[in-house]
Amino acid sequence: MLDAHDLTKSFRTGDGAIKVLDGVSVSVTAGESVALTGESGSGKSTLLHCLGCLDAPDSGTLTLNGTRLDGLDEAGRAEIRRRHIGVVFQSLNLVPSLTVAQNLSFQARLAGRHDADWTRALTDRLGLAPMLARYPEQLSGGQQQRVAIGRAIAARPDLVLADEPTGNLDEDTAERVLSLLLDLVAETGAGLLMVTHSPRHAARLGRVLHLSGGRIA
Repeated sequence: MLDAHDLTKSFRTGDGAIKVLDGVSVSVTAGESVALTGESGSGKSTLLHCLGCLDAPDSGTLTLNGTRLDGLDEAGRAEIRRRHIGVVFQSLNLVPSLTVAQNLSFQARLAGRHDADWTRALTDRLGLAPMLARYPEQLSGGQQQRVAIGRAIAARPDLVLADEPTGNLDEDTAERVLSLLLDLVAETGAGLLMVTHSPRHAARLGRVLHLSGGRIA
């Protein structure tokens, strides 16, 4: 479903170019959950951004359901993000001026896939029904994370990318949030690639990849 081959990505600094990804190849099949681990600075978030069409690789090939994504311009990448990819950001990126209900339906409406029945069922599963009229600042960290997961899944994307989705939560809340994420992804049949620093959380996914020095070790 997702197939990335030999991706490279460098960033220019005052001291010259720094290569962050150095020939990375990754695949994720529909319904598969994959953990991505690695030391801080190993390129995990950069890889996620390239796979999620938030940024373009310098070279290599990237396909999603047989469609080539590398080489797309910003408008093309934005269209792929809207219709096929759900992202749970490390910083959550909830819209502070929107209520929980509006944040949950935001991505689905952009994709033209808002389904009131599915959103209602998702809200119940995430335990968010009593707080739909609240704003993100009125929620706990765990509640905000559940909203972010719901927003990513509401449009029924083909691929879900999650960047440390439990990194800022206490252990008990993290376990509950991860269980919800895995259950919901399994129900929709989406592929999941999740960045995590926790070996215990990584072990709950179907496969573990380790990124080191810009390469899959």
